[in-house]
Amino acid sequence: MRSQNQIMMVALAIVFAIALALTVAMICLSAMQNDEPEPDPSSTLLPTPGTSNEFPGTTAVQTELITSPVDTDDGLLYRSNGNGTCTLIGIGSCRDAFVVIPSYAPSGELVASIAPQALMGCQTVTAIQVPETVTEIGSLAFAACPNLIYISVSDSNPFYCDIEGVLYSADGKTLILYPPLRAGSSLFLPASVTRIEDMAFYQCIYLTSIRYGGSAAQWETISIGSKNYSLTAASVIYSARE
Repeated sequence: MRSQNQIMMVALAIVFAIALALTVAMICLSAMQNDEPEPDPSSTLLPTPGTSNEFPGTTAVQTELITSPVDTDDGLLYRSNGNGTCTLIGIGSCRDAFVVIPSYAPSGELVASIAPQALMGCQTVTAIQVPETVTEIGSLAFAACPNLIYISVSDSNPFYCDIEGVLYSADGKTLILYPPLRAGSSLFLPASVTRIEDMAFYQCIYLTSIRYGGSAAQWETISIGSKNYSLTAASVIYSARE
């Protein structure tokens, strides 16, 4: 009997010890939770713009700060000259195949010039129309547009003209640009031409021959700019004799 009482007492002591240990553990856990600070919303980590930490294997779009000049209603980019006129400086968001350069920009300013390299290398352009208001076309403004077929200039423009889609100065002395995809394999070049601009015949894949209005001696006096490989590779037929 005494032995059974001792066993029962030991069992109760073990149960009491376990219950006490559980109680202490619960008290400690509750205290730790109460001491933990609330998360600060301002310190929450957010994905950094321009990185791909939102989702592995993806690329985030980087937010850019847009400064003046900006795209206008026609998509083209202009820079104000501060005197009521402006300069076309880039293709902007315009994706028209036939780029019609207006006489007046959406701002109301007269489009007086086209900046150097303004549309250079544009893949989408197949034709360009230049208005009568443009008095200056910068170097390489339309160069290296691989799909360009035709350039049209207003008949009222006193500074520039086009002959069958090829861009010249109005006096016919300077050939500015031969569109790379112009139809036909031959070009008639007037004897009035004394200069051919840089890259005027850049990557003109269909051009094979030049019919020149002057003599061989006159041809040798023409100033030919750089990177006119298609011109120098073409055969030349002289219309005038010595």
